[in-house]
Amino acid sequence: MVMSFLSTTGFESEYWGSSQAWSGLKTPGLILMGLCVLGGGIATTAGGVKLLRVYVLYKHGVREMTRLSYPHSVAGAGEKARNFRREGAYAAWIFFMLFLVSLAIIILSFSATGIKFEHSLILAISGLSTTGPLIYVAGDGSLYYSTISQTAKSIFCVAMVLGRLEALAVIALFNPNYWLK
Repeated sequence: MVMSFLSTTGFESEYWGSSQAWSGLKTPGLILMGLCVLGGGIATTAGGVKLLRVYVLYKHGVREMTRLSYPHSVAGAGEKARNFRREGAYAAWIFFMLFLVSLAIIILSFSATGIKFEHSLILAISGLSTTGPLIYVAGDGSLYYSTISQTAKSIFCVAMVLGRLEALAVIALFNPNYWLK
């Protein structure tokens, strides 16, 4: 189940209910939602922030902490590593911020249709990470696609398209400067 949500394939284990009953624990919805947000490789069609972007942000954070501790240090590994730390971290940070802004807008949109906050959060993460079964295993079991309004379903469709195409591609699509090149 963890690998399914980390890769954002969304397959649900048929033994999920029995393993949950065996452990005596409730659904770890927050952990599964976090895995959906982080999930997927960079060369896949998985949704979410993608593991390579998380790794780039981690490496950038480690370098920044090193620079704070040792201000006169020189980072090695050549020009490729410097570009990876500089431009790669910048692009990953921009994407991460766009993902969070998109998530907030979609949560607010779901909430405006009358869906309570917890369900709005689950629906937004499920749509942006393109992991449909998340709504069945992350919540309290009272959220179903058939119970949400047509407006909420339309918002969910927009979230799924935005999650699949990614925010940077959508911005490039609507930016006239990229059309001329």
